[in-house]
Amino acid sequence: STEFPLRGMVLCADCGSPLTAAWSRSKTGARHPYYFCVKRGCASKRKSIRRAEIEDAFEDMLRAMRPTETLFDLVRTMFRDAWEARGAQMATLARALKQEAAAIDRKVANLLDRIVATESPHVIAAYEAQIEKLERERILLTERLGKTGKPRESFEKMFELALDFLSNPWKIWETGRLEMRRTVLRLAFRDRLSYCRNEGFRTPKLSLPFNLLREINMPNCRLVDPRGFEPLTSAVRLQRSPN
Repeated sequence: STEFPLRGMVLCADCGSPLTAAWSRSKTGARHPYYFCVKRGCASKRKSIRRAEIEDAFEDMLRAMRPTETLFDLVRTMFRDAWEARGAQMATLARALKQEAAAIDRKVANLLDRIVATESPHVIAAYEAQIEKLERERILLTERLGKTGKPRESFEKMFELALDFLSNPWKIWETGRLEMRRTVLRLAFRDRLSYCRNEGFRTPKLSLPFNLLREINMPNCRLVDPRGFEPLTSAVRLQRSPN
């Protein structure tokens, strides 16, 4: 439901069951949105968490995952360097495969000349067997060569959406579209998040790209300025006043 985008995607810290959500009507008739656990025997069963409390904390956490412009530019450069290096490797491999194919063509031509020059059926049969083997090798080389060409798409087209997401996952979340929000949750985190009523979100397990960004940004890494990320732990531990 668009009213509760985190329903089923966040776990109760007490029992590990997914939190559900619903509207509750007060004595005055006003409706209020809450998240809560329904696991039998859980210490937090039916103990409501205001929607604003959990969703605001999540959005703060998501905003804190946005890298600084300096860090993001560095990561973009790393991706492009890796892309270009891969392209150079593929080009080198393609040249080597073409050379092997040309060598096979020369061997086949040489064997055909030998067949013409001999009258021995046994020798001819041996040459034909060698040619058949070489032809199979050439077919395999041709198949490999077909998979070793230049990328069909440019770096920008291949990575534009991924880089946009890495640069600011919050930007996609704030669109409000449920399917996009669920995509953010799947791509930004390795596991479902865990929420404690008294402490807020537990430290999340980031997906590989965001984890890489954080590792690059660690103080012992000299590649980037240590201010590359907002401190995620401050967002995770954020506690809001009941008022």
